[in-house]
Amino acid sequence: MARREATAPEALLHSLVNPEEVRVWARRLGFLKRKRKIDVVAFLTSVVLGLCGRGGQSIASMRRDMAIRSGTTIARSAFFTRLSEPFERLVRWLLEHLQDIAASKAPIYRGVLKGFRDVIVVDATVVKVHDSLARLWKGTRHSRKAAVKVHTWIRATTGELLRHRITAEAYPDARAFGMSPDLKDALFLFDMGYPSAGLWFRIHRLGGFFLTRLPRSYQPTILDVNRSHRGRARKLIGAKLQAVVPGLKRSILDVNCAFRVHIRGYGGENGRMKRQVFRVIGIYNPEAKAHHLYVTNLSLAQLAAVDAEHLYRLRWEVETFYKVNKSGLGLKEITSRKPHIVRTMLMSALLRGSICMQAKRHAERHLPSLRWINPLMWTRVWAVHLDRALDDWLLGVRRGTAMTWRALALLAMDPERRRPPTRRWIEDLDVCDFALGFKC
Repeated sequence: MARREATAPEALLHSLVNPEEVRVWARRLGFLKRKRKIDVVAFLTSVVLGLCGRGGQSIASMRRDMAIRSGTTIARSAFFTRLSEPFERLVRWLLEHLQDIAASKAPIYRGVLKGFRDVIVVDATVVKVHDSLARLWKGTRHSRKAAVKVHTWIRATTGELLRHRITAEAYPDARAFGMSPDLKDALFLFDMGYPSAGLWFRIHRLGGFFLTRLPRSYQPTILDVNRSHRGRARKLIGAKLQAVVPGLKRSILDVNCAFRVHIRGYGGENGRMKRQVFRVIGIYNPEAKAHHLYVTNLSLAQLAAVDAEHLYRLRWEVETFYKVNKSGLGLKEITSRKPHIVRTMLMSALLRGSICMQAKRHAERHLPSLRWINPLMWTRVWAVHLDRALDDWLLGVRRGTAMTWRALALLAMDPERRRPPTRRWIEDLDVCDFALGFKC
């Protein structure tokens, strides 16, 4: 008889969401005031966990799910009343708890990622809400009068959720999160929705790193050239970057540029402008017939210019996270008119995604060499397994099922072997120092 794994998939659910700890925090946050007909763990399961992989969220389906799992039926109005602001606080606590667990378990990176404490993709997605909420969450398009923007920090190599924030759609992406000293040595990947030299400077000042596409609106002055070219190469020093890039023949551009950074006033002092030097890398794209420009504070020893576009591809992992959450975990249009219920539904979807991606990280360790998990396939596999495991979780039983991490991983293993995802092969790249004349 095959020996069961020491750490079964069911044990992960108990370690992430402990029923007794949920009851303690439910009382602290004001959701559980006295012993009632409905157990708080059963209610949390129906609203937050029980819908994993079932598409959209509806209060009616939550009520049916709770009745089937717990054997207790209550009126629709009574169920709706329990979707209160204290319950929202309980869901927020649980989501932040899972984020803290994910943040404390950063992987050990290799190759071009070696030396970074973590690699984080920052992005946001928009979710349509009821038009009556336009005063609170105003949309920016005629097709949606009201919409919320869900800002996230996603670990690039695993898809785990590290931070989140919910704002109106019109809220600027660059202002959604603050930076703290504990982010030193972390690498942030942004898209062009974060065109803020002030944000880049705050990351740089705290000892972090960033890589992002440079918007055309920026006109920095070239101060130095990191990559020399033979022959009749154009003189770039002192010129405006956007003025010289269109006519360049070289395939790779690597220069240092001066950016104007606005320093906000603090403690009674007025704001001021500061000049900060950042590195700009241009990679010629034959399809676009133009250079793609990237700005970073990574040095030549940390990132070779030719690897910039490969490293930036890791940013696409956040799009996979949103696709998984919107297609199978409920992160899409919310029909409720109550703001606290909308926030609860959104955080519940993020919470399901957080558990799903942390479970995927565990499962991927049990795959054969040079194989990987398809995230969309994993969502379906994990949803079926979780549906069965939740019944035991409600009873506080850890007997487990016949499925092991390896069995789940093999069910979700990507059949495509010739095109590994970026998160798999990026660490195999070696850092090349062009200043020393090495070739990649």
